[in-house]
Amino acid sequence: MSKKAKDKYLYTFPVKREVEKEVEEASKDEKGQEIKITRTEKTVEVEKISIRRPSRKMYDEAELFYGVKISEGIKAGLLTKALLAKRYEDDGGAMSDREKKEYFETYYALLDKENEYQRIQLNLDNLEPQEKEEKLLTSLYDVLDLRKQLRDIEESQASLFNQTAENRARNQTLMWWVLNLGYINNQPIFDGANYDSKEASYDELEDMEDPFWDEVIKKLAYFVSFWYSGQATEKEDFDRALEIYSENNTQNLYSEEEQEELLNEDIEELEEPKEEPKEEPKEEPKEEPKEEPKEEPKEELKEEPKKSEE
Repeated sequence: MSKKAKDKYLYTFPVKREVEKEVEEASKDEKGQEIKITRTEKTVEVEKISIRRPSRKMYDEAELFYGVKISEGIKAGLLTKALLAKRYEDDGGAMSDREKKEYFETYYALLDKENEYQRIQLNLDNLEPQEKEEKLLTSLYDVLDLRKQLRDIEESQASLFNQTAENRARNQTLMWWVLNLGYINNQPIFDGANYDSKEASYDELEDMEDPFWDEVIKKLAYFVSFWYSGQATEKEDFDRALEIYSENNTQNLYSEEEQEELLNEDIEELEEPKEEPKEEPKEEPKEEPKEEPKEEPKEELKEEPKKSEE
């Protein structure tokens, strides 16, 4: 059972949150009667932000969402990558003949590999569990490698492929994953039963201009996009992503060791409370028995006159 609980999330990371708390302190008034003093104190707590491990149903919903958004883009007049690439193949364009050939070969190879991956995932060939996992892993690496090759080509032709139906749908699907995978203390971050209501919740948190929520949304979107692009599947991959993030962002960050300690130890406060009230009469009697060595110097001073009599 414990293993299943751990597998519920792809990754968990801490974010610091400054909160104000009312602290009650016992004191005495001028007459010596005990009274309680309430004061407001700023403390820093740690909130656990988690990325949920997607279920098969979520993958299906995301694929459907992606397809719907592509259709919307096409109806709005956007071209698909295939049509845009075909137009440039027929009419010529910024790509050289070698670049065109490389792009088409990579694009269609990626389509084949993605179909192969989906076929293995659905286990249409009735593979044994171990064989299925091995083939899934091999196929996934092939897909990631081809995606990277295609991304490199597209980045060199960014202005050409920026406004395709697929690019628009991919960006919106990435947002869909962010809205559905974000959890805080085992509860969904964004409230709502569908994409529109969750997006409204996202906008509401963003409009608050709260440093805590700004950091949560920023890091969550970063890690989910890292996962969505196929660059992170295991904890080690996310740790590497955190290192990259830390190089460009210095505020509210932890080292890997500090992060592990915070996540394993449920620490609520990072800052030690300020010891402003100095009057603690009840603690002094407890310390007196431990300070017995302080009486020894007084005895030595009394023995000095005896030396003069000798």
